This record gives sequence, structure tokens and C-alpha cells, in this order.
Amino acid sequence: IRMPPETVASGIRGGGGQRRGGLPPPVRVREAAEAAELCPDGHPDRKALSDHAQEISARAVYLDSLGGAPASLPLEDHVGEVALVMDLASAQAPDDEGVATLVARGGTTGENAAISEEGYQLVAALDSLKDMKAFVDRFLAADGRRRAAAAEDAAIEATLKSASSLASLRQALSTAAWVELDIDPNMDKLDLAMRFEKEAHALETAGRREDAKNMYSRALAVLQYVYKFDPRTKNAKIKDMIGKRVEEISGKVTLLGDARRAARRRSAAQ
Repeated sequence: IRMPPETVASGIRGGGGQRRGGLPPPVRVREAAEAAELCPDGHPDRKALSDHAQEISARAVYLDSLGGAPASLPLEDHVGEVALVMDLASAQAPDDEGVATLVARGGTTGENAAISEEGYQLVAALDSLKDMKAFVDRFLAADGRRRAAAAEDAAIEATLKSASSLASLRQALSTAAWVELDIDPNMDKLDLAMRFEKEAHALETAGRREDAKNMYSRALAVLQYVYKFDPRTKNAKIKDMIGKRVEEISGKVTLLGDARRAARRRSAAQ
């Protein structure tokens, strides 16, 4: 039996180690290695399958090194044709296992998958909302965010289903109403205000103007407290800097409020 590279190594032709119509590369390697182990000692197919597993592993390492860029080397440079002598006609049919079962058997969960494109694709292959939630919780925590306590499963699931890669997941989460900042109550007040302002800017960029206005208002309230009571404002330069930030953010709140009222008037006039 002869199988060309595009048959035995489907899913690892393109760049970035992404799964393209086949199993993720780590699963391909594991399958080939397990097949080799099942062959009796001395059987010629044992070495052929073991060599094939090493070739796929080398291809996967090459793709990972590209960081998502297109592959310049063809698949055939890493993975060759596999020639097997066994007769599969009389072989017992294996259990029908789906991708999710194979990935789960490898020990991957939303709690331990790497926060990377490959980790995302492995968790997605599990087809488990529980595991994807766990993965997303870790992803959000790394960015200082969290799921809101009142977040509904339907809203979360709709957001997660809209993503097909780590990049699209990041984009979907940036506009999800159920994602919020994870605030340390002991954080320095000036740092807290700057964080609120940064979040407000991100919300405004995402088109969520009402949420942006509210976040700017939170930043303004904290800055006004710092301006009045923080001992650092005894330094004239620091007090002047904070005063200018109060004016700028106050202007943002007013501008977004005016835009909202204008939109309501247009809506009422229609």
C-alpha cells in the first residue's frame, strides 16, 4: 500500500501549524506513533510508520517556527510517501472515534492548553463549551479581564461560536458585553484611572460608545479624587498633569453624551 504525503499528512500543509481540514499536527504525530507501536517487532511497517511520525513532527516544528507566515517549503520536503506491506482488507475495522475523542485522549483540556493558536485549535477540536470557557477565562485573565458574574451562557456561547482562530477570538471578546475588567481593589488610584481610560478608548474604538462613555466617567471620577486628595498632587507638575487629564476626559464624556443625545433625536424624528 502506497500513500502520498498529501493523504497521510493532511492538515499540516499550510503555515502556522493551523488545522486545515484535518487533525491538528500533534494528533497526526500521535496517531502515526501509536500505529507503529501496534505493529509487531520486526515488521517492516513498524519502522515505516515510526519514520513517518518523525517526518510529521519535523513538519509541525517547521510550521510553528513560521509564526503564522505562509510555508515556503512544500510538504514533500518534510513528509515522504509511506509504503506499507500489510494487507488491510482483512483488518478489523477500528472504533469510530471523532476528533474530539482523539484530542481528549491526548490529555488536552481548556485548563492546560497553551494560550496560542495551536492551543486554541486543540480546545476547539474538543467541541466542549466547558473547556472553551476555561480556556477563555485563562485568556482573559492574562489581559486583566474576566467573565462578568451575570454573564449568560447563551451570550457566551454565541461569542465563542463566532470565532475560528485565536485572533478572531480576541476580536470577539473585545466587543463582548459579558467581558469586564478584573480590578484589584488595592490598585494605585492613578493606575486605576489610567486603566479605566485605556479600556474606555478600546470600547470607543469597538463602536461601543455608551459603554465607552461610562468607562470614561469612571476614569474621570477616580482622577478627580486623585486631584483632590492624593499626596502626590503636592507636586505642582503632577497636579498640573492630572488636572489636564481631568479636562481631557471630561471633554470625552461630554462629547460622547452629546453624540448619544443627537442619535436619539434623529431616531425620534424618523
